[in-house]
Amino acid sequence: MSTTLLKETDPVASNGITHSPRAVEAATSMVGSAVTINGDIHCNQDLFIDGEVTGTMFVPKHKLTIGPSGRVKADIRAHNVVIAGSVEGKIEATERVELRNRCRMIGELRSPRVAIENGAFIQGTVEVTRQSPRG
Repeated sequence: MSTTLLKETDPVASNGITHSPRAVEAATSMVGSAVTINGDIHCNQDLFIDGEVTGTMFVPKHKLTIGPSGRVKADIRAHNVVIAGSVEGKIEATERVELRNRCRMIGELRSPRVAIENGAFIQGTVEVTRQSPRG
């Protein structure tokens, strides 16, 4: 798994004082196509899977993307989920799920928003839930 961390420098403040660089959370972790993981994944940033994962995946406040070569057999809980590869299991997204063309989804899907492109394969149930009011 690799992680990229971007640096951001604050602009010059109105009083002419510059601030030192600070790390920002603009990174994405990646599981490459040659990687196989068996177990639980907990991630606090965006996650891109192009390898093979079996187990559970928990990405509560970020986007999980299953790339075209990704093969996942797992229960997934994430904020947003994008599937371009193959997923078998339960998916629960708090914001949105996108099923891209040529993807393969077998199992249960729950989310307030679901987008399905032409050519996506789905076998199982899709439940569009009501989004809880923010307050």
